[in-house]
Amino acid sequence: MKARMREALFAFWRHLPAGLRRRAAHAALDRLRPRLADIMLDDVRGRDVPKIVAGFLSAPSGLGRSARLAAAALEAEGHRVYGIDLSGWFHEQTQMISWPWPDGRTVMGPSHVTVVVNGPYMPYALRLLGRRFLKSKYITGYWAWELERLPESWRRGFACVHDIAVPSRFVAEAVRAMAREIAREGKGAQKSVRVAPHPVALDAPDASTAPDAPAATAAPEAPAHARPRTPDAPFTIASVASIASGFARKNPLALIEAFERAFPEPDPARVRLSLLLTNTEHYPPARPAIDAACAGRPDIAIAWAPLAPEALARWLARADLYAALHRSEGFGLPLAEAMLAGIPVMATGWSGNVDFMDERNSLLVDYRLVPVRDPQGKYPEGADHWAEPDIDHAARLLRAAAADPARLAALAAEGRRTARARLNPARFTKALLDLAHLPHT
Repeated sequence: MKARMREALFAFWRHLPAGLRRRAAHAALDRLRPRLADIMLDDVRGRDVPKIVAGFLSAPSGLGRSARLAAAALEAEGHRVYGIDLSGWFHEQTQMISWPWPDGRTVMGPSHVTVVVNGPYMPYALRLLGRRFLKSKYITGYWAWELERLPESWRRGFACVHDIAVPSRFVAEAVRAMAREIAREGKGAQKSVRVAPHPVALDAPDASTAPDAPAATAAPEAPAHARPRTPDAPFTIASVASIASGFARKNPLALIEAFERAFPEPDPARVRLSLLLTNTEHYPPARPAIDAACAGRPDIAIAWAPLAPEALARWLARADLYAALHRSEGFGLPLAEAMLAGIPVMATGWSGNVDFMDERNSLLVDYRLVPVRDPQGKYPEGADHWAEPDIDHAARLLRAAAADPARLAALAAEGRRTARARLNPARFTKALLDLAHLPHT
Protein backbone atom coordinates (compact mmCIF):
# COMPACT_ATOMS: atom_id res chain seq x y z
CA MET A 1 0.00 0.00 0.00
CA LYS A 2 2.77 2.44 0.96
CA ALA A 3 4.64 1.67 -2.24
CA ARG A 4 1.54 2.34 -4.37
CA MET A 5 0.88 5.63 -2.60
CA ARG A 6 4.49 6.65 -3.07
CA GLU A 7 4.34 5.84 -6.80
CA ALA A 8 1.12 7.86 -7.17
CA LEU A 9 2.74 10.85 -5.46
CA PHE A 10 5.79 10.62 -7.70
CA ALA A 11 3.60 10.36 -10.81
CA PHE A 12 1.78 13.56 -9.77
CA TRP A 13 5.11 15.22 -8.96
CA ARG A 14 6.60 14.43 -12.40
CA HIS A 15 3.74 16.22 -14.15
CA LEU A 16 4.38 19.51 -12.35
CA PRO A 17 6.51 22.11 -14.20
CA ALA A 18 10.23 21.67 -13.49
CA GLY A 19 10.62 25.16 -12.02
CA LEU A 20 7.70 24.68 -9.64
CA ARG A 21 9.06 21.27 -8.57
CA ARG A 22 12.46 22.79 -7.84
CA ARG A 23 11.07 25.68 -5.78
CA ALA A 24 8.76 23.42 -3.80
CA ALA A 25 11.48 20.86 -3.15
CA HIS A 26 13.97 23.47 -1.96
CA ALA A 27 11.43 25.09 0.35
CA ALA A 28 10.62 21.71 1.89
CA LEU A 29 14.28 20.75 2.22
CA ASP A 30 15.08 23.93 4.11
CA ARG A 31 12.61 22.84 6.79
CA LEU A 32 14.13 19.38 7.16
CA ARG A 33 17.64 20.29 8.28
CA PRO A 34 18.70 17.84 10.99
CA ARG A 35 20.96 18.41 13.96
CA LEU A 36 24.26 16.54 13.70
CA ALA A 37 25.57 14.54 16.62
CA ASP A 38 28.55 16.09 18.41
CA ILE A 39 31.02 13.33 17.62
CA MET A 40 34.62 13.08 16.41
CA LEU A 41 35.82 10.78 13.65
CA ASP A 42 38.30 9.21 16.11
CA ASP A 43 35.30 7.93 18.09
CA VAL A 44 34.13 5.79 15.14
CA ARG A 45 37.39 5.04 13.36
CA GLY A 46 38.14 1.46 14.52
CA ARG A 47 37.43 -1.66 12.47
CA ASP A 48 35.09 -2.89 15.18
CA VAL A 49 32.85 0.18 14.73
CA PRO A 50 30.01 -0.46 12.25
CA LYS A 51 30.26 1.23 8.85
CA ILE A 52 26.86 2.00 7.33
CA VAL A 53 26.29 3.01 3.70
CA ALA A 54 22.96 4.72 2.97
CA GLY A 55 21.94 5.34 -0.62
CA PHE A 56 20.20 3.89 -3.64
CA LEU A 57 21.44 0.35 -3.03
CA SER A 58 18.80 -1.45 -5.11
CA ALA A 59 18.73 1.02 -8.02
CA PRO A 60 20.59 0.66 -11.36
CA SER A 61 21.63 4.33 -11.42
CA GLY A 62 25.14 5.72 -11.13
CA LEU A 63 24.46 6.80 -7.56
CA GLY A 64 23.22 3.30 -6.81
CA ARG A 65 26.38 1.79 -8.21
CA SER A 66 28.41 4.30 -6.19
CA ALA A 67 26.74 3.24 -2.94
CA ARG A 68 27.22 -0.48 -3.64
CA LEU A 69 30.88 0.06 -4.51
CA ALA A 70 31.44 2.00 -1.28
CA ALA A 71 29.92 -0.75 0.85
CA ALA A 72 31.77 -3.51 -1.00
CA ALA A 73 35.10 -1.69 -0.64
CA LEU A 74 34.65 -1.24 3.11
CA GLU A 75 33.79 -4.91 3.44
CA ALA A 76 36.80 -5.94 1.33
CA GLU A 77 39.04 -3.98 3.70
CA GLY A 78 37.75 -5.86 6.73
CA HIS A 79 35.10 -3.53 8.12
CA ARG A 80 31.72 -4.52 9.51
CA VAL A 81 29.32 -3.14 6.90
CA TYR A 82 25.59 -2.42 6.95
CA GLY A 83 23.34 -0.91 4.28
CA ILE A 84 20.25 1.28 4.15
CA ASP A 85 18.36 1.50 0.84
CA LEU A 86 16.80 4.91 0.18
CA SER A 87 15.88 4.24 -3.46
CA GLY A 88 12.11 4.14 -3.04
CA TRP A 89 11.98 7.57 -1.44
CA PHE A 90 13.91 9.26 -4.24
CA HIS A 91 11.91 7.95 -7.19
CA GLU A 92 14.73 5.60 -8.15
CA GLN A 93 13.99 2.25 -9.78
CA THR A 94 13.98 -0.18 -6.87
CA GLN A 95 14.59 -3.87 -6.32
CA MET A 96 16.41 -4.29 -9.64
CA ILE A 97 19.67 -5.14 -7.89
CA SER A 98 20.15 -7.19 -4.75
CA TRP A 99 22.62 -6.13 -2.07
CA PRO A 100 24.03 -8.41 0.63
CA TRP A 101 24.57 -6.22 3.70
CA PRO A 102 22.41 -6.34 6.85
CA ASP A 103 19.97 -3.54 7.58
CA GLY A 104 21.81 -0.57 9.04
CA ARG A 105 18.69 0.85 10.65
CA THR A 106 19.14 -1.66 13.45
CA VAL A 107 22.48 -0.11 14.46
CA MET A 108 21.75 2.39 17.22
CA GLY A 109 25.20 2.87 18.76
CA PRO A 110 28.22 4.86 17.50
CA SER A 111 29.01 4.22 13.84
CA HIS A 112 30.30 5.87 10.69
CA VAL A 113 27.55 6.52 8.13
CA THR A 114 28.40 7.31 4.51
CA VAL A 115 25.39 8.84 2.78
CA VAL A 116 25.64 8.55 -1.02
CA VAL A 117 23.08 11.26 -1.76
CA ASN A 118 24.05 14.62 -3.25
CA GLY A 119 24.21 17.83 -1.24
CA PRO A 120 20.81 19.43 -1.89
CA TYR A 121 18.95 16.30 -0.75
CA MET A 122 20.96 15.53 2.37
CA PRO A 123 18.31 17.04 4.72
CA TYR A 124 15.69 14.73 3.21
CA ALA A 125 17.98 11.69 3.40
CA LEU A 126 18.83 12.33 7.05
CA ARG A 127 15.19 12.92 7.92
CA LEU A 128 14.40 9.51 6.40
CA LEU A 129 17.08 7.98 8.60
CA GLY A 130 15.49 9.58 11.67
CA ARG A 131 16.72 11.52 14.69
CA ARG A 132 16.96 8.46 16.89
CA PHE A 133 19.18 6.72 14.36
CA LEU A 134 21.43 9.77 13.93
CA LYS A 135 22.44 9.82 17.60
CA SER A 136 26.13 8.91 17.98
CA LYS A 137 26.56 8.78 14.20
CA TYR A 138 29.42 10.36 12.27
CA ILE A 139 28.08 11.43 8.85
CA THR A 140 30.16 11.57 5.69
CA GLY A 141 28.50 12.81 2.53
CA TYR A 142 29.77 11.11 -0.63
CA TRP A 143 28.94 13.61 -3.36
CA ALA A 144 29.38 13.97 -7.11
CA TRP A 145 28.73 16.94 -9.39
CA GLU A 146 29.42 17.52 -13.05
CA LEU A 147 30.29 21.22 -13.37
CA GLU A 148 33.09 23.45 -12.09
CA ARG A 149 30.85 25.19 -9.55
CA LEU A 150 28.17 23.92 -7.21
CA PRO A 151 24.68 25.46 -7.44
CA GLU A 152 23.56 27.48 -4.43
CA SER A 153 21.12 24.69 -3.52
CA TRP A 154 24.09 22.55 -2.42
CA ARG A 155 24.78 24.86 0.52
CA ARG A 156 22.15 23.13 2.63
CA GLY A 157 24.06 19.86 2.40
CA PHE A 158 27.13 21.18 4.24
CA ALA A 159 25.21 21.57 7.48
CA CYS A 160 24.14 17.92 7.27
CA VAL A 161 27.58 16.28 7.29
CA HIS A 162 30.68 16.12 9.43
CA ASP A 163 32.86 15.82 6.33
CA ILE A 164 32.70 15.11 2.59
CA ALA A 165 34.27 12.64 0.18
CA VAL A 166 34.08 12.87 -3.61
CA PRO A 167 35.15 10.55 -6.47
CA SER A 168 37.47 12.90 -8.41
CA ARG A 169 39.66 15.99 -8.21
CA PHE A 170 37.24 17.77 -10.54
CA VAL A 171 34.40 17.38 -8.03
CA ALA A 172 36.70 18.18 -5.10
CA GLU A 173 37.59 21.58 -6.52
CA ALA A 174 33.93 22.55 -6.82
CA VAL A 175 33.02 21.30 -3.33
CA ARG A 176 36.06 22.88 -1.67
CA ALA A 177 35.26 26.24 -3.24
CA MET A 178 31.80 26.28 -1.66
CA ALA A 179 33.16 24.98 1.65
CA ARG A 180 35.55 27.94 1.76
CA GLU A 181 32.76 30.37 0.90
CA ILE A 182 30.57 29.08 3.72
CA ALA A 183 33.44 29.31 6.21
CA ARG A 184 34.36 32.87 5.10
CA GLU A 185 30.75 33.95 5.54
CA GLY A 186 30.76 32.61 9.10
CA LYS A 187 27.93 30.18 8.32
CA GLY A 188 29.73 27.08 9.50
CA ALA A 189 33.12 25.51 10.00
CA GLN A 190 34.99 24.57 6.85
CA LYS A 191 34.38 20.93 6.04
CA SER A 192 37.17 18.57 5.12
CA VAL A 193 36.85 17.39 1.50
CA ARG A 194 38.93 14.52 0.13
CA VAL A 195 39.06 12.43 -3.02
CA ALA A 196 38.00 8.78 -2.67
CA PRO A 197 37.87 7.37 -6.23
CA HIS A 198 35.23 4.76 -6.99
CA PRO A 199 36.79 1.34 -6.25
CA VAL A 200 35.83 -0.28 -9.55
CA ALA A 201 38.77 -2.70 -9.30
CA LEU A 202 37.01 -4.76 -6.64
CA ASP A 203 36.97 -7.83 -8.86
CA ALA A 204 40.75 -7.86 -9.42
CA PRO A 205 42.65 -9.96 -6.87
CA ASP A 206 45.72 -7.74 -7.26
CA ALA A 207 43.73 -4.51 -7.21
CA SER A 208 45.51 -2.95 -4.23
CA THR A 209 48.84 -1.26 -4.70
CA ALA A 210 49.76 -1.98 -1.07
CA PRO A 211 51.93 -5.13 -0.89
CA ASP A 212 50.53 -6.29 2.43
CA ALA A 213 46.88 -5.46 1.74
CA PRO A 214 44.34 -8.30 1.79
CA ALA A 215 43.00 -9.46 -1.55
CA ALA A 216 39.74 -7.78 -2.50
CA THR A 217 36.60 -9.84 -2.37
CA ALA A 218 34.31 -9.91 -5.35
CA ALA A 219 31.96 -6.97 -5.76
CA PRO A 220 28.23 -7.66 -5.96
CA GLU A 221 28.42 -6.88 -9.68
CA ALA A 222 31.76 -7.63 -11.31
CA PRO A 223 32.56 -6.32 -14.77
CA ALA A 224 32.96 -8.65 -17.71
CA HIS A 225 36.18 -9.15 -19.61
CA ALA A 226 36.45 -8.24 -23.25
CA ARG A 227 35.54 -10.93 -25.75
CA PRO A 228 38.13 -12.48 -28.03
CA ARG A 229 38.06 -10.81 -31.43
CA THR A 230 36.74 -12.96 -34.28
CA PRO A 231 37.45 -12.08 -37.93
CA ASP A 232 33.81 -12.26 -39.04
CA ALA A 233 32.39 -10.08 -36.23
CA PRO A 234 31.71 -6.38 -36.88
CA PHE A 235 33.87 -3.84 -35.08
CA THR A 236 31.50 -2.80 -32.26
CA ILE A 237 31.49 0.57 -30.50
CA ALA A 238 29.38 0.60 -27.32
CA SER A 239 28.07 3.40 -25.12
CA VAL A 240 25.70 3.67 -22.16
CA ALA A 241 23.81 6.77 -21.02
CA SER A 242 20.95 7.43 -18.63
CA ILE A 243 18.85 10.34 -19.87
CA ALA A 244 17.87 10.93 -16.24
CA SER A 245 21.49 11.99 -15.68
CA GLY A 246 21.18 14.68 -18.35
CA PHE A 247 20.56 14.32 -22.08
CA ALA A 248 22.70 17.33 -23.02
CA ARG A 249 25.49 16.36 -20.62
CA LYS A 250 25.69 12.71 -21.66
CA ASN A 251 25.49 13.93 -25.27
CA PRO A 252 24.69 10.69 -27.16
CA LEU A 253 23.80 12.67 -30.28
CA ALA A 254 27.45 13.72 -30.63
CA LEU A 255 28.60 10.10 -30.60
CA ILE A 256 25.98 9.16 -33.20
CA GLU A 257 27.15 12.04 -35.42
CA ALA A 258 30.83 11.11 -34.98
CA PHE A 259 30.04 7.50 -35.89
CA GLU A 260 28.15 8.55 -39.02
CA ARG A 261 31.00 10.84 -40.09
CA ALA A 262 33.56 8.12 -39.44
CA PHE A 263 31.60 5.52 -41.39
CA PRO A 264 29.34 7.40 -43.84
CA GLU A 265 28.27 4.25 -45.71
CA PRO A 266 26.34 1.84 -43.45
CA ASP A 267 27.93 -1.60 -43.33
CA PRO A 268 26.51 -3.55 -40.35
CA ALA A 269 28.66 -6.56 -41.16
CA ARG A 270 31.83 -4.49 -40.76
CA VAL A 271 31.17 -1.90 -38.05
CA ARG A 272 28.31 -0.99 -35.75
CA LEU A 273 27.36 1.34 -32.91
CA SER A 274 25.56 -0.29 -29.98
CA LEU A 275 23.80 2.11 -27.58
CA LEU A 276 22.09 1.48 -24.25
CA LEU A 277 20.02 4.61 -23.56
CA THR A 278 17.76 4.42 -20.54
CA ASN A 279 15.27 6.55 -18.58
CA THR A 280 14.12 8.56 -21.59
CA GLU A 281 10.86 9.26 -19.76
CA HIS A 282 12.78 11.82 -17.70
CA TYR A 283 13.13 13.96 -20.83
CA PRO A 284 10.53 13.05 -23.50
CA PRO A 285 12.19 14.99 -26.38
CA ALA A 286 15.27 12.75 -26.11
CA ARG A 287 13.93 9.63 -27.77
CA PRO A 288 12.55 11.22 -30.97
CA ALA A 289 15.79 13.21 -31.32
CA ILE A 290 17.82 10.00 -31.05
CA ASP A 291 15.53 8.14 -33.46
CA ALA A 292 15.87 10.95 -36.00
CA ALA A 293 19.67 10.97 -35.67
CA CYS A 294 19.80 7.22 -36.35
CA ALA A 295 17.30 7.15 -39.22
CA GLY A 296 18.52 5.11 -42.17
CA ARG A 297 21.41 3.61 -40.22
CA PRO A 298 20.94 -0.16 -39.79
CA ASP A 299 24.44 -0.24 -38.26
CA ILE A 300 23.20 1.59 -35.13
CA ALA A 301 21.40 -0.59 -32.56
CA ILE A 302 19.67 0.94 -29.54
CA ALA A 303 18.37 -0.72 -26.37
CA TRP A 304 16.14 1.43 -24.18
CA ALA A 305 15.59 -0.61 -21.00
CA PRO A 306 18.05 -0.91 -18.09
CA LEU A 307 19.88 -4.22 -17.83
CA ALA A 308 20.58 -6.25 -14.72
CA PRO A 309 24.29 -6.38 -13.85
CA GLU A 310 24.92 -9.80 -15.39
CA ALA A 311 23.12 -8.88 -18.62
CA LEU A 312 24.96 -5.54 -18.76
CA ALA A 313 28.29 -7.33 -18.39
CA ARG A 314 27.41 -9.66 -21.28
CA TRP A 315 26.31 -6.70 -23.42
CA LEU A 316 29.52 -4.81 -22.68
CA ALA A 317 31.69 -7.85 -23.39
CA ARG A 318 30.63 -7.69 -27.07
CA ALA A 319 32.33 -4.29 -27.48
CA ASP A 320 35.66 -3.62 -29.17
CA LEU A 321 35.63 0.02 -28.02
CA TYR A 322 33.65 1.91 -25.38
CA ALA A 323 33.00 5.56 -26.30
CA ALA A 324 31.38 8.60 -24.68
CA LEU A 325 31.37 12.17 -25.98
CA HIS A 326 30.11 13.64 -22.73
CA ARG A 327 30.15 17.34 -22.00
CA SER A 328 31.11 16.73 -18.38
CA GLU A 329 31.50 13.87 -15.88
CA GLY A 330 31.93 13.94 -12.13
CA PHE A 331 33.84 10.68 -12.49
CA GLY A 332 32.75 8.50 -15.43
CA LEU A 333 31.89 5.13 -13.92
CA PRO A 334 31.07 3.34 -17.22
CA LEU A 335 34.43 4.44 -18.64
CA ALA A 336 36.34 3.12 -15.62
CA GLU A 337 34.39 -0.14 -15.66
CA ALA A 338 35.07 -0.66 -19.36
CA MET A 339 38.78 -0.13 -18.73
CA LEU A 340 38.75 -2.70 -15.96
CA ALA A 341 36.91 -5.10 -18.27
CA GLY A 342 39.80 -4.91 -20.72
CA ILE A 343 37.91 -2.78 -23.25
CA PRO A 344 39.68 0.26 -24.76
CA VAL A 345 37.88 3.56 -24.16
CA MET A 346 37.38 6.85 -25.98
CA ALA A 347 35.93 9.93 -24.28
CA THR A 348 36.00 13.70 -24.10
CA GLY A 349 39.28 14.72 -22.46
CA TRP A 350 37.81 16.92 -19.75
CA SER A 351 36.38 16.70 -16.21
CA GLY A 352 36.38 13.81 -13.75
CA ASN A 353 37.37 11.03 -16.15
CA VAL A 354 40.87 12.48 -16.70
CA ASP A 355 41.77 11.33 -13.18
CA PHE A 356 42.18 7.85 -14.67
CA MET A 357 42.21 8.45 -18.45
CA ASP A 358 45.28 9.77 -20.29
CA GLU A 359 46.99 9.51 -23.66
CA ARG A 360 48.71 6.25 -22.66
CA ASN A 361 45.59 4.29 -21.74
CA SER A 362 42.73 5.73 -23.80
CA LEU A 363 41.62 7.87 -26.73
CA LEU A 364 40.94 11.42 -25.55
CA VAL A 365 38.77 13.62 -27.76
CA ASP A 366 39.63 17.31 -28.19
CA TYR A 367 37.11 19.87 -26.95
CA ARG A 368 36.41 23.53 -26.31
CA LEU A 369 34.67 24.99 -23.28
CA VAL A 370 31.26 26.55 -23.96
CA PRO A 371 28.49 27.98 -21.75
CA VAL A 372 26.10 25.37 -20.38
CA ARG A 373 22.91 25.00 -22.41
CA ASP A 374 20.50 22.45 -20.96
CA PRO A 375 16.86 22.44 -22.14
CA GLN A 376 16.18 19.59 -19.70
CA GLY A 377 16.78 22.01 -16.83
CA LYS A 378 19.14 19.86 -14.78
CA TYR A 379 21.97 22.39 -14.97
CA PRO A 380 21.84 26.20 -14.69
CA GLU A 381 21.72 27.82 -18.13
CA GLY A 382 24.82 29.88 -18.92
CA ALA A 383 26.00 29.98 -15.29
CA ASP A 384 28.93 27.67 -15.93
CA HIS A 385 30.93 26.01 -18.71
CA TRP A 386 31.30 22.48 -19.97
CA ALA A 387 33.08 20.78 -22.85
CA GLU A 388 31.91 20.66 -26.45
CA PRO A 389 33.71 17.65 -27.96
CA ASP A 390 35.29 17.97 -31.40
CA ILE A 391 33.16 15.62 -33.48
CA ASP A 392 35.57 15.58 -36.43
CA HIS A 393 38.41 14.57 -34.11
CA ALA A 394 36.20 11.86 -32.60
CA ALA A 395 35.35 10.55 -36.08
CA ARG A 396 39.05 10.35 -36.98
CA LEU A 397 39.76 8.44 -33.76
CA LEU A 398 36.92 6.00 -34.48
CA ARG A 399 38.19 5.31 -38.00
CA ALA A 400 41.73 4.81 -36.74
CA ALA A 401 40.57 2.54 -33.93
CA ALA A 402 38.68 0.26 -36.30
CA ALA A 403 41.78 -0.02 -38.49
CA ASP A 404 44.37 -0.65 -35.76
CA PRO A 405 43.48 -3.55 -33.43
CA ALA A 406 47.08 -3.75 -32.16
CA ARG A 407 46.95 -0.21 -30.79
CA LEU A 408 43.56 -0.87 -29.22
CA ALA A 409 44.93 -3.97 -27.50
CA ALA A 410 47.79 -1.93 -26.04
CA LEU A 411 45.40 0.76 -24.81
CA ALA A 412 43.14 -1.87 -23.26
CA ALA A 413 46.03 -3.49 -21.39
CA GLU A 414 47.29 -0.15 -20.05
CA GLY A 415 43.75 0.92 -19.17
CA ARG A 416 43.14 -2.20 -17.13
CA ARG A 417 46.47 -1.75 -15.34
CA THR A 418 45.53 1.87 -14.53
CA ALA A 419 42.12 0.93 -13.19
CA ARG A 420 43.61 -1.76 -10.96
CA ALA A 421 46.26 0.60 -9.58
CA ARG A 422 44.20 3.77 -9.05
CA LEU A 423 40.65 2.56 -8.44
CA ASN A 424 40.91 -0.07 -5.73
CA PRO A 425 39.22 -0.64 -2.35
CA ALA A 426 42.32 0.08 -0.26
CA ARG A 427 42.72 3.58 -1.71
CA PHE A 428 39.00 4.30 -1.46
CA THR A 429 38.71 3.15 2.14
CA LYS A 430 41.80 5.02 3.32
CA ALA A 431 40.55 8.25 1.77
CA LEU A 432 37.07 7.76 3.19
CA LEU A 433 38.11 6.91 6.76
CA ASP A 434 41.67 7.98 7.52
CA LEU A 435 41.75 11.77 7.75
CA ALA A 436 44.90 11.77 9.90
CA HIS A 437 47.04 10.90 6.87
CA LEU A 438 45.44 13.34 4.45
CA PRO A 439 46.05 17.07 3.92
CA HIS A 440 43.42 19.47 5.21
CA THR A 441 41.60 21.70 2.78
